[in-house]
Amino acid sequence: MKKVLVFGGSGLVGSRFVKLNANQFDISAPQSQEIDILNKDQILKFTQQSNPDTIINFAAFTQVEDAEAQKRDKEGICYLINAVGAKNVAEVCKEFGKKLIHISTEYVFDGRKENSPYTEEDKPSPINWYGITKLFGEEFVAESGCLSTIVRISMPFSSFYQEKKDIARFFLEELQAGRSIKAIEDQRVTPTVVSDIAAALAHLVEAGSSGLYHVSSTDSVTPLEFAKTIAEVFKLNYSLINSIGLDEYNKEKKAKLLKFSWLNPTKFEREFGEGILHTVEEGLVLFKKEIDEQARNQL
Repeated sequence: MKKVLVFGGSGLVGSRFVKLNANQFDISAPQSQEIDILNKDQILKFTQQSNPDTIINFAAFTQVEDAEAQKRDKEGICYLINAVGAKNVAEVCKEFGKKLIHISTEYVFDGRKENSPYTEEDKPSPINWYGITKLFGEEFVAESGCLSTIVRISMPFSSFYQEKKDIARFFLEELQAGRSIKAIEDQRVTPTVVSDIAAALAHLVEAGSSGLYHVSSTDSVTPLEFAKTIAEVFKLNYSLINSIGLDEYNKEKKAKLLKFSWLNPTKFEREFGEGILHTVEEGLVLFKKEIDEQARNQL
């Protein structure tokens, strides 16, 4: 059984990976109060003690709006976690000969590629501070010389994580409460159910793969289509869903959303097969199934 050390294991994606793969791997997932990835000595010590085969770094500052308020500030928490933290983890992996899987994002792109989703061959060109810091993180991992896999994920949503509302849970809870919502009609996105990401990462750990992978839903939607599919799957009121243009939505935002915020997971599917990752609608069906199971378990 492979030993896996997880940083950021209490977050949206990391917590689901730990839960779903607890029987497949020997997982250590220290809390952030136990280990600070900005403290390289702590990473060194914990890595020595746990002696993992693979380290997965989920730790990230993901509040895109808050990040924009820190623009160009290399002392700000966004840059420190997404760039310096990634560098520290990668350098420890290099020192101990450990495999690193580093989680990144579609926000390393500029969102202008309109004819097809971003592949691993597309050149990053981030337009906001969050994306810039995540690209710094990718570059620091590559420069460290450690054996690494960078996995870019897109708009993760989960039925299991209560600390921060993702887009699916926000739309669902508003519609269930009978409140109207506005959803963007002219943006392309690949929202991805977190259970699929956790399953894909397990395959990458087992295979010991290195390089760059995009892990996302296998098709794309507009946020408006996403909201309508949620209403359809959960049998909720369509008439509560209103459309808004991206330009209008972005007027209120410090960090502009990407217009074409989508990823192409074909490379992953070519190597590991179809059926691990799903379409957006299939992901929402799984999302509902997970919610229904939790409700039954609470009876």
